[in-house]
Amino acid sequence: MESTSANQEQNRKNRRIILILGVLLGLSIAGNIYLFTRTSIAETTVVEREAEVDSLADVKKSIENDYQAMTFELDQFKGKNIQLDSLLEEANSKIDNQKRKIDQLIKENKDLPLIRRQMEELRMIRDQYRIQIEQLIKENKELKFENINLTQEVDNLSKTTKQLSEKVELASVLKTENLAVKTLREKGKGKMEETEKAKRVSRIQTVFVVAENKVAKAGNREAVLRIIKPDGYVLTDANNGSGNFTKEDGRSTEYSMRRILEYKNERSELVFDWDQTEELKPGLYMSEVYLDGKLMGVNKFNLK
Repeated sequence: MESTSANQEQNRKNRRIILILGVLLGLSIAGNIYLFTRTSIAETTVVEREAEVDSLADVKKSIENDYQAMTFELDQFKGKNIQLDSLLEEANSKIDNQKRKIDQLIKENKDLPLIRRQMEELRMIRDQYRIQIEQLIKENKELKFENINLTQEVDNLSKTTKQLSEKVELASVLKTENLAVKTLREKGKGKMEETEKAKRVSRIQTVFVVAENKVAKAGNREAVLRIIKPDGYVLTDANNGSGNFTKEDGRSTEYSMRRILEYKNERSELVFDWDQTEELKPGLYMSEVYLDGKLMGVNKFNLK
């Protein structure tokens, strides 16, 4: 009996020990499971955080690439005109502001969805200004085309006006007719007769007619006579009113006689009487007549 009771007591002790060991084993397993779970969660969090950091780096790189591409694309249009440059300056300013805003969000480790929305807004700003720029360029091209057409019309009108002006100018040029020279000697009692003897010539008479021209401007015209001797010098005499005048080409030269013609758009005759006080030498002489500095006619004559 005592042996049986001792066995039963021992069995109870064994069951308690087994129960305690079971409880301890269960607690150990539970603790291990808890630790494993916490470790897995921590590792997952670390992985997700590392992935998020990698994503932020990728986003930042993407922003830099997009920003460089945007500024390069817009800068292609610089210098075209003042209006376009002003629009580009405004676009670049807004793009810069938006980029700084995104950079600050990345620096503060904000959520990726928020950063991506801001990136999309940056692209929208770029696209809005691109549309405005393209529209402005189109309008400028159309305006340039219109200006080219207008310039061509103005050029054609200028050419027509120039041609008409040249025709009017050509038509208004005075012309001389019937230029003639007589070499005369005084016969007596105020009478004159023609002679070709150099030593007998006392007067060289040059006569010409200014033709009628209704287009030419009426008014006083300077008429000049140059009598050129065989040695190439001009006959001059202060008593006959000789002096210097400016030719059409701008050069100053001597003249023999000068008169003012009051031109009234009518046929007008001019007579120059050059009275020679000294004996002339034989040879080829030449009379040149000018109106307002322009050579109008030449007559050559020989004296023996």
